Amino acid sequence: MFSGIRVLIWDFDGTLFKPNEDFFTAVREAEFGVLMARRHWSRQQAEDEFLKLYRIRFPSATQTIGHLAGISTAQAAQEMEDHFDRRDFVARDEKLITLFTNLSNYRHIIFGNGIIAKHKETLPVLGIPPETFELYVTSEIVGHTKPSPDGFRYILNYTGLPAGAHLMIGDRDSVDLAPARHLGMRTCLVWSDTPGAHADITIGTTYDIQKYL
Repeated sequence: MFSGIRVLIWDFDGTLFKPNEDFFTAVREAEFGVLMARRHWSRQQAEDEFLKLYRIRFPSATQTIGHLAGISTAQAAQEMEDHFDRRDFVARDEKLITLFTNLSNYRHIIFGNGIIAKHKETLPVLGIPPETFELYVTSEIVGHTKPSPDGFRYILNYTGLPAGAHLMIGDRDSVDLAPARHLGMRTCLVWSDTPGAHADITIGTTYDIQKYL
């Protein structure tokens, strides 16, 4: 199905590991924490203002926080990361280690909405050496989070390869995959039983991707 793929682009949270409810709660509280600190809002006001815009005006939570706090998306991402540590929610994953061992003939890129340093310190906890990935792309690099196309274009300029030689792997159809598909990349939705509207394939776990490569 994916003949000609040379570069695998990986979303981070929700793709390299499947978050549990505690993780989602920690991330949301981190988002509200930025608003409470920046705007001096109560916890309830931060939540109310966030929900007025998230997925209504902005598809990205980080974009939403940046807008409400009056700061850049990159700054919002940085400040959110200061409120929680994803290493508390992940563990060594032997299946993931085996997956990357089996896919060692591909080039690997991380394209996440977090912070590069935090991604690199989380990967060893999962059992994946940070140097597995030749490039890390976040709002620190391109100024915007997904679903802005800027990061995808940055990757295409970096590799110099045709769009069809790239496979974007993510857990959010509209955020991770739609912009990649628009640019001509191939796409894979993970951790889903429902086919993605913008996905070439939809698979139940990230580990299953090797069956199609």
